[in-house]
Amino acid sequence: MQLERIELENFRQFRSESIEFANDADKNVTVVHGSNGSGKTTILNAFTWLFYDEVDFDTRPERLASEGAMAGAESGNRVQVSVRLSFEHDGTEYVAERVAVYEKRTPDDFDGEIVEMDLRVKYRENGSWNERNNPSNTLDQVLPERLSGLFFFDGEDIDELAGIDNQGRIQEAIQNIMGLTILERATHHLDEAAGRFEDETQDSASEELTDLISKKQGVEEEIETLERDRDDTKRNKDRIEQEIDDIDQKLERLDESAALQERRSEYQGEIDELEHEIEDINEQIRSKLSDEGVVPMAMPLIKETAEQIDGMRERGEIPSELSNSFIESLLAAEQCICGRPLNQGTDSYERVVGRRGEVIEDGVEQGALRIVGQLNRIVDIEATFFDEIEELTADRQDLHDEIGKFEEKIDEVSAELQEMDATTEEGLSVKDLENKRKEKLGTRDDLIGEKATYEKQIEEKQDRVDELEDEIDDQEDEHEETLLAKRRRKAAKEIERELQTVFDELKDKVRRWSNERIQSEFSQIASKDLEAEISEDFELKIWQDVGGERIEVDKSRGERQIASLAFIGSLVDIARERYESNNDAEYFDTGGIYPIVMDSPFGALDKSHTREVSRAIPNLANQVVVFATDAQWDGPVSEEMDSVVGDRYSLNFTDGDGKHNYPQTTIETGRLPVGDE
Repeated sequence: MQLERIELENFRQFRSESIEFANDADKNVTVVHGSNGSGKTTILNAFTWLFYDEVDFDTRPERLASEGAMAGAESGNRVQVSVRLSFEHDGTEYVAERVAVYEKRTPDDFDGEIVEMDLRVKYRENGSWNERNNPSNTLDQVLPERLSGLFFFDGEDIDELAGIDNQGRIQEAIQNIMGLTILERATHHLDEAAGRFEDETQDSASEELTDLISKKQGVEEEIETLERDRDDTKRNKDRIEQEIDDIDQKLERLDESAALQERRSEYQGEIDELEHEIEDINEQIRSKLSDEGVVPMAMPLIKETAEQIDGMRERGEIPSELSNSFIESLLAAEQCICGRPLNQGTDSYERVVGRRGEVIEDGVEQGALRIVGQLNRIVDIEATFFDEIEELTADRQDLHDEIGKFEEKIDEVSAELQEMDATTEEGLSVKDLENKRKEKLGTRDDLIGEKATYEKQIEEKQDRVDELEDEIDDQEDEHEETLLAKRRRKAAKEIERELQTVFDELKDKVRRWSNERIQSEFSQIASKDLEAEISEDFELKIWQDVGGERIEVDKSRGERQIASLAFIGSLVDIARERYESNNDAEYFDTGGIYPIVMDSPFGALDKSHTREVSRAIPNLANQVVVFATDAQWDGPVSEEMDSVVGDRYSLNFTDGDGKHNYPQTTIETGRLPVGDE
C-alpha cells in the first residue's frame, strides 16, 4: 500500500484541506508539524475513521462535524463530513471515501445528528474507474483492522510495548502480522465444540459417567479461577517491579544519592551473577541425580544381595568345587551328576573328560565372585556420588554466603539512604523514596511467593483433570448416543491439541524471526553495549554487556521507545518479505507493504534519544508519515531527517472567538522545500 493524497472536508477543525504524501524511495518521509492542539491527532484519526469507522479523541469523540460548519448552518440543514484517500495497492489505483451527513437540530446544536453514512471505494482498471461492491471488506483486505494499531499509532505511547505486562500486546502483534489468529480462533472453537459434546455425553450418560464429567468440569473451573488469580498476581508483581525501577532511576538522578544507588546496583549485579552460578550448580546436581540417583536408593538391596551371594558361596550352597577337581571326582565315581554311568571308552566319558581345563575360570563360584565384585564396585560409585554431591552442595553454600555478604552491603546502603533528607524535583526526600522502595520489595517478594503457590495448585489440579479424562475415556456406557458424543468430544480435543501445537510453533518461529530483525535494528541506533530482544515469554527486553556478562537493564523511556519502534519496524519488514515471497505454504497471511503513520514520536525524549529515534524512523517502512510539534521538529529531528523528507506541511490553528469565528486548522498548500520555513 502506498499513500498518495488525503482530503478532509468539515472533519473536526479542518474545513477543506489536503496533504500529498512523499513516496520517493530516497525521500520517503512526510512531516506534518504544528502546535499542540493544531490537528495532528485529528489527521491520524482521519485514517482510522475512513478505514474502520473508528476514532480515538480525548475530548468530544462524538463531535466529528466542523464546529464552524455547524455554526454556519441553519436548523434543519445538513453538513457533510468526509475523508477521501487516494492510494495505490498491488499495482492498482484506489480512491476511498467515507461520508457522514449531520443534521443540525437546534440553533445551538454543534454536534448534529447523523442521518447518513456512506463508504465508497473506487479502483482504476483499463483506464476507467469502477466501484467495489463491498468497500469495507476491500479496505480491510488492503490494511486489516487487526493490524491498524501497528501502522497508525500515537508515538508517545508506543514505548509501552517495552513496558511491564505487555507480553500480550507483543504476542498479538506477532500473531496479527502473520494472520495466525485463524489458528487461535480454531482452537477456541474446538474447545467450545468439545464442551458441547461433553454436555451431550452427560445428557444420556450413566450416573457414574455423569459424576466423572461433573467432577472434571468442577476442577477445570477451579483451574480457571487459579489462573486468573495467578495472572493478576503476576501483573501486580510486574507493576511493583516497575515502580521499584522508577524509584531507582530517581535516586540515580539525584546527586546526593547517585553514588550510593550506583553502588547498590553494582552489588545487585554481583548477586545476579552469583545466582546464575547457583543455578548452574543446581543443574549439575539435577543431572547427577538423574544419571546416578538410583544408586543410593538401591544400595541397601545391593549390599544385601552381595552379602547373601557371598554367604551362600562360603556355606557351599554355591558349589565351590565346580572345577577340574570336581570333574575328577565324577570320573572316579563313574557316574555323571545326572545319574548316568560314565564308563571309560564311552562317548559320555570322553565328553566329560573334555570339560577339564575349561571351567577353572568360569565355574559358578567364580561367577558369584565376579557378581560380588561388581556389586562392591557399585558401592564405590555410591561413595563417589555422595562425595561429588557434597562438593557441589558446599560450593553452592559458599555462593549463598557470598550473596549474604552482598545483601548485607545493600542493607548498609539502604540504611545510609534512609538518613538522607535531600529531595527530588517532585519534593520527595531520599529517605521517603528508600522507605517506599523497601516496602515495595517486601510486597514483591510476597507476590512471588503467591504466584509460585498458584502455579503449584494449578499443576496439581491439572494432573487431577488428566486422571479424570482417562477415567471418562475408559468408562463403559451402553447408550449409543453417549458413545458417539464421547468419540466426538475426544476427536475435538485431539485436534485442538494438534492445532495448539502448530499455533505455538508458528508463533515462536515468527517471534524468533522478528527477534533477529529487532536486534539488528536496535543495535544500529542504540548504545553499542545495549541489545534488544523478544524473550521466549514475549517480553521486549533490553540487555547490556557488562564485563562480558549479559545483564538486563532498567529501561528509560527513550530506550523503551527505540526498542518499540524497532519492534514495529521488524514486523513491517516481515510483512514486506512475506508479500514479496508470495509463499502461502507455511503461514496464513501473504503479508503486505504498509506505510506507518505516527503522531508525536518525540514527546518526552531527551536530545540523545530524540536523535536516535529520528535516525530510526525513516527505516521503519517504505513510507512514513510523522506528526510533530514545531518545537520537536527543530534541532536534532530536522538535522537527522531533513535529507529523507520528501514533503513537509505546517498546521496553522486559530481558536476563533466563538461568535463569528470558530476553531479551524489550515494546512499550508504547496510543498515546502526541505529546510525552508
